[in-house]
Amino acid sequence: MRRVVPTVLVGLGVFLLVAAALLKFYAYPKLAVAPIDQDSETTLTAEGAVIFDTDPSMLTEIMVDLTAVSTTRGDVEASREASDDQGTDVRVWADTQTITSDDGEIRSQSRGRAAFDAHTGEAVDCCGGFSETTEDERVAVKREGLVYKFPFGTEKETYDWWDGTAGTAVPAEFVEETDIDGLAVYKFEADLPAAVVGTREVPASVVGERGNDNVEADVVYANKRTFYVEPVTGAVIKRVEEQRSTLAIDGEERATTTEANLSYTDDQVAANVEEYESKASLLSMVNGLFPILGLILGLVLIVLGIVLGRRGANDAPARADAPKGDGSHREAAKV
Repeated sequence: MRRVVPTVLVGLGVFLLVAAALLKFYAYPKLAVAPIDQDSETTLTAEGAVIFDTDPSMLTEIMVDLTAVSTTRGDVEASREASDDQGTDVRVWADTQTITSDDGEIRSQSRGRAAFDAHTGEAVDCCGGFSETTEDERVAVKREGLVYKFPFGTEKETYDWWDGTAGTAVPAEFVEETDIDGLAVYKFEADLPAAVVGTREVPASVVGERGNDNVEADVVYANKRTFYVEPVTGAVIKRVEEQRSTLAIDGEERATTTEANLSYTDDQVAANVEEYESKASLLSMVNGLFPILGLILGLVLIVLGIVLGRRGANDAPARADAPKGDGSHREAAKV
């Protein structure tokens, strides 16, 4: 029995070491990936937004409340094919955003499709990525930087976030660590200064020019995004966008087409907190607590087993050399 116990302890210790390694280097990488079958809806709102009413009878700036609803769905088959081709986990997601004003009118609608690394969130150039801001007019897009989310294990550093309107990646700088409803989050800011992103033909009167013909105006766009990111999962818990678009002639802004502060609704933020709080806890334990406990306990059991095994080996010769009681009595009796 004394020989069995040390062996069992060493065996159990080795098992715990192997289990700890599997959790850290196999289970965690399998869990820390964006879902292949993503199916989600997010809602942002903006009160008192300024937009340009393109109705021919209006053609002027108006103030409205806006609601932006984005649906995102994963293309399972395309994701699997891309993963095989790239040799790493790739996700292909398609999204649609519809912006509606408080009078029920759809003010804009856009679609897109993008591929990204399932672990880091970085864009991957494949799988027919496109952007569609005008119905049935898809434009192929080669994206860079982060697309839908931050990486698993987000660090307190600067990341590049893709801006589809500007067609470039914008640095998202770490600001501070804070919390939302008790959930620890990292705050990032991506500030894109005003820049010309295209041109647009508009009636001369819209931009204060004389005549009845259309004129070509520069489209000037700026956006400051603020992200509140749960660092373990890289999920965006809260998002705020301070958008501004204007029409300019010779560098002078003549009309505002969009000026809105869009942010996740309170219900959206609460739902995100509830969902990712539990996911972050599970990933943290799989990547940290469980492997550490397995490593410590495994080493303790192995050492204990070795010590007990050596003690048992040292005791065995002593017992073998000890005089036998029955023989001594018999010798005494003969004398």
